[in-house]
Amino acid sequence: MYKLVIDEREKKYLTKKNVLQTDLGKVYLKGKEFGDIVLSNIGKKFYIIKPRIPDICEKMERRTSIILKKDIGFVIAYTGLGSGDIVVDAGTGSGNAAIYFANIVKPNGKVYTYEIREEFARIAMENFKIAGVENYVELKLKNIYFGIDEEDVDVIFFDLPEPWKAIPHAYKALKVGGFIAVYNPYIEQVKKTVFSLKKYGFKMIKTYEIIEREIEVKEEGVRPATKGLLHTAYLTFARKLTKI
Repeated sequence: MYKLVIDEREKKYLTKKNVLQTDLGKVYLKGKEFGDIVLSNIGKKFYIIKPRIPDICEKMERRTSIILKKDIGFVIAYTGLGSGDIVVDAGTGSGNAAIYFANIVKPNGKVYTYEIREEFARIAMENFKIAGVENYVELKLKNIYFGIDEEDVDVIFFDLPEPWKAIPHAYKALKVGGFIAVYNPYIEQVKKTVFSLKKYGFKMIKTYEIIEREIEVKEEGVRPATKGLLHTAYLTFARKLTKI
């Protein structure tokens, strides 16, 4: 079982090893339980807790950048994703989005995630196991530009270089009332995406940019941090309103 170990600087480590080697010394974890406080061999303090989905997604193996909480949370809230829903996700990457979706739709829902790169698929499958959602995700080594196998889908999420190529397939796969959400890093992609959504019959098309800025709370005063998570991507949403 994986443990989340947090040092006295609040740096996180995700591990299932009995001995964790850090720059603050060795931490011996054998026999330790969630909630325990452990001292390293040089006397530094470490906390042991059970990892939650955000912890796992932050620390799991990945070869590409992942979609941040500020964006994935907005997708979940905007589409009203819930238990029992059917989701199509592409591309899988390291599995970050699919993990968040699967954690919500379980136990009766399912996420079907499409990936064309075998190396990424292998990493994602391992990450699904670490997150404990492997029974709620089906990974397909397939190019979604050539079609979507599923029908009556509640939510479709695209993180693709050219999502407009898959939009006609998305319209066919969605149930009436279903949502599509598209993650585009560049504004040029947004324009092509929106025009394609309109062409293939989607309605209620909106594009957003989510900005996150931490607030610093200190004795001398409270103010916004000078640094923050500014632009990561544009999120475009649309909805299927008719069968035709």
